[in-house]
Amino acid sequence: MLALLFLVAACATKNVRVKIIEEIPNFGRIAVLPFNLTNCQTCVESFPTCRPVGGQIVCDQVKSGVGFDLALSLAREIAIYGKYEVVEPQAASRVLPMLGQVPMTEIGRRLGVDVLVFGVVNRFQERVGGPMSVKSPASVYLEISMIDARSGRTVWYAVFDQTQKSLSDDITNVRNFMRGGGKWLTAREFADVGIAEIVEQFPGLKGAGAL
Repeated sequence: MLALLFLVAACATKNVRVKIIEEIPNFGRIAVLPFNLTNCQTCVESFPTCRPVGGQIVCDQVKSGVGFDLALSLAREIAIYGKYEVVEPQAASRVLPMLGQVPMTEIGRRLGVDVLVFGVVNRFQERVGGPMSVKSPASVYLEISMIDARSGRTVWYAVFDQTQKSLSDDITNVRNFMRGGGKWLTAREFADVGIAEIVEQFPGLKGAGAL
């Protein structure tokens, strides 16, 4: 049984789908922008959110800090590998318009980065229950895209669209379950698991170990 668990844990992350859309340019410095929340387009508060639209970056303010927090988690997870210089979302936000849109290439120039990373939080469903027993598990759907800051073109895309399952429900998901400490996770904890798995597939980091 232990041998089976180790074999499954060693498999590629089946929880993340990745697509290379165009040739990925050489890059060394990246910026992670605050993630967009699809269910929060009309609410205005204090947290920034950004999304690419054509060759422009469109930014708003929303009442939830989830998109900002997850963007920060992604930025720091990438930085752990020590390969790229990462501009975190709070630093990126300082050169973004509070409302409205700005050319992608202009933001790339202001930040001095080669690529921009955007995220979309499509689902962020909290667990119902506690760490040992749940009526309903956490469920998270994230989309991450990398855009060439010089051309404005999307070059890489990844999706984590999962609801946490117990080992009895899916023995092949042992890596995901044990990565979370072998317990039922909150939505934020489960999102961090997804982010870690996405970063493992990130261009230039696949197969590399964190520092």
